Amino acid sequence: MAVNLTRNAIAAVMGGDLNLKPLVQVLDIKSVISAQERFRLVVSDGGCTQQALLAAQLNGRVKSGAVQKGSVVQLIEYVCSSVQNTQVIVVLNLETIVSNCEIIGNPRYESDPHAQNSPSSSANSAFTRGDSCKGGPSASGSPLKPATLSAANPGINAHTFNPTVQPSYKPPPSYKARGAILKNEAPARIVPISALNPYQGRWAIKARVTAKGDLRRYNNARGDGKVFSFDLLDSDGGEIRVTCFNAAADRFFDRIEAGKVYLISRGSIKPAQKNFNHLDHQWEILLDSSSTVDPCPDEDSSIPEQQFNFREIDEIESAENNSVLDLIGIVTSIGPSTTILRKNGMETQRRILSLKDSSGKSVDLTLWGDLCNNEGRKLEDMCHSGSFPVLAVKAGKVNDFSGKTVGTISSTRFFINPNLTEAQSLRDWFNGGGKAATSQSISRDAMPVHLEGEIRKTVAQIKDEGLGRGDKPDWVTLKATVSFIKTDTFCYTACPLMAGERQCGKKVTRAGEGRWSCERCNQELEECDYRYLLQVQVQDHTGSTWVTCFQESGVEILGFSAKQMYLMKHVEEDEDRFAEIIRRCLFEQYLFRLKVKEEVHGDEQKLRITVVKAEKVNPSVECRSLLDWIAKAPLKHRN
Repeated sequence: MAVNLTRNAIAAVMGGDLNLKPLVQVLDIKSVISAQERFRLVVSDGGCTQQALLAAQLNGRVKSGAVQKGSVVQLIEYVCSSVQNTQVIVVLNLETIVSNCEIIGNPRYESDPHAQNSPSSSANSAFTRGDSCKGGPSASGSPLKPATLSAANPGINAHTFNPTVQPSYKPPPSYKARGAILKNEAPARIVPISALNPYQGRWAIKARVTAKGDLRRYNNARGDGKVFSFDLLDSDGGEIRVTCFNAAADRFFDRIEAGKVYLISRGSIKPAQKNFNHLDHQWEILLDSSSTVDPCPDEDSSIPEQQFNFREIDEIESAENNSVLDLIGIVTSIGPSTTILRKNGMETQRRILSLKDSSGKSVDLTLWGDLCNNEGRKLEDMCHSGSFPVLAVKAGKVNDFSGKTVGTISSTRFFINPNLTEAQSLRDWFNGGGKAATSQSISRDAMPVHLEGEIRKTVAQIKDEGLGRGDKPDWVTLKATVSFIKTDTFCYTACPLMAGERQCGKKVTRAGEGRWSCERCNQELEECDYRYLLQVQVQDHTGSTWVTCFQESGVEILGFSAKQMYLMKHVEEDEDRFAEIIRRCLFEQYLFRLKVKEEVHGDEQKLRITVVKAEKVNPSVECRSLLDWIAKAPLKHRN
């Protein structure tokens, strides 16, 4: 039983046939010294040889012995490319048919007269010089011997071969038997986005722009520059990010429009910068002066307008901080647009709305920049008119600070009342009773003190009921009095830089006289910010406990920012005023919104109680809340 190599495969593949999937034999393997370990092969079709380069993900095949000298393999996915001015076959995927056998056929090489006549020595010679048979008959003009393996029988015994005659290879109509092509002037072949990789030569993609970022300016050690990015989606569902710097940014920024379809080619394929790129593709495209971006005149209905991977709001509660996701919900409320002064001195707009869905949870969504005045104003008008729109959010960023919120980034897009199955399902749920259903917020500031469904606990109950010892934190409300505030270390030095749409806030350390270093931003700063890390003792009629207040809740209790208090105590040395502010806060009664969670510090588990929100008790509101509770409570709880 015999298996043949694919005759004339080398000439066909180097001539541009990428669909042949030929059987070839490995004559030699060498490790290539580069930044990443790679293996270079000499492959044979029984008559001709050609150099091939294995993609890095196939290294394990060589190391395990699945691919070795003498192996017969089938090339499943491959491209032809130029590596160091030598034409090679870049193998992206292959299958081993026979792990090891003798040399098949009579492969010939262009070798010097002094080279030995054995296949292995010839292979090494060809490997060193980059020589290969150029296709067709052998270099000497002698006829080729028939190969001795057949693809029809992969289960062959590798040590027994019966010579068979295989019909000559018939190339496709577009192929001309002219050997390896060094320069192809034909239009680049359109490939799926999912197949893009750095080992391809000429390529083109046809895709729709689903998101376009702003043109941003930056300054680093190389000088000033500008950059913008946009995201692409093709008909196969593949997504990839494209980035343009400086001259390319000037050239393409005005040309690119969100929602339009373009034919793009001649870009560089680089590893995706996952700190700034949330798309599920290991590569991204970098455009330069030679790149082409041509709009497609006819709309391509095969490419969807957008691709979503929606997460329900209750899933966001367990999502990682800074992760980017899609969500959909009903807008139940929206706040006004306010002006926020960033640390860099620039002003921006902020607006907060609330989304709920059928999972029984709601979340705060923070809008930044132009979204506040464009989509934000439209949503505000709809809510005020009694219409609660469905909002689909593409690429929202999760923020995790004593609760979960979602914020917009440069690539975030909004779709109001979209024509989607998920949107219709939400609308039916909302109109069918979901509007009146109580939703628990996963965001830190979303629960007013009198909201129905809030969980009131005492200090004793927090300890006795073992709150915070489960997989997820417990969120409770505690009415208690401030009895003591530690003032020796009430704040920490923090990074003032903006990380995306919020302040970095990471603790910074001294890097010399008047200099600070942030490990997260990897920068040295001339000044730092100060943020609260306040330890407060609170008590009610059942006992006392310590709670931790960060920046927002610290301001709510003391009435001053951490920086103001630090300067007052350590720079102005106004100890009397500092002490008076602290004294005024003591014995005040607050409603504390708490996050209770057991955490591991070193080898010890410790219960950590964090204040998410602190609000002074309003006697009038509190009385109404207690009367409502008494009216709804069962009779056995009134005694």
